[in-house]
Amino acid sequence: GYVLRRIIRRAVRHAFLLGADEPVTSALVDATVVAMSDAYPEVGLQHDSVVDILQREEERFRVTLRRGIELLDAVLESGDVSGEDAFRLHDTLGFPIDLTREIAEERGRSVDLEGFEERMAEQRGRGQAAQREEGDNASEIGRASCRERV
Repeated sequence: GYVLRRIIRRAVRHAFLLGADEPVTSALVDATVVAMSDAYPEVGLQHDSVVDILQREEERFRVTLRRGIELLDAVLESGDVSGEDAFRLHDTLGFPIDLTREIAEERGRSVDLEGFEERMAEQRGRGQAAQREEGDNASEIGRASCRERV
């Protein structure tokens, strides 16, 4: 799923750069079904399902792309992308770090990937701590419930 999502997002971004205002992936599915259905009949059988999934993914990513590019443009006007800015784009918008890096490089800028990774590690740590705390709370509730029954 992750690799396919990256391929889809890359295709959507390039279509966006070429000025495509409407979704494009369903037309790609149609062309793929025509070209591949003799060798892979299941491709034709899953056509509607694939189109539905692609359209939803493309619509969601187009929103993310528009908002992310607006924010990234503002950051790039000031210089390189800090780890904090890259993390904010990723964390709040779901804007992929590889896309941040690609756009920055296209504009002759760099991204503080080390700072980004530090912020990601901090977030993972906070998430793990929250899970441990949640587990501790659940255990305490379970113990209290057992004591009440006794």
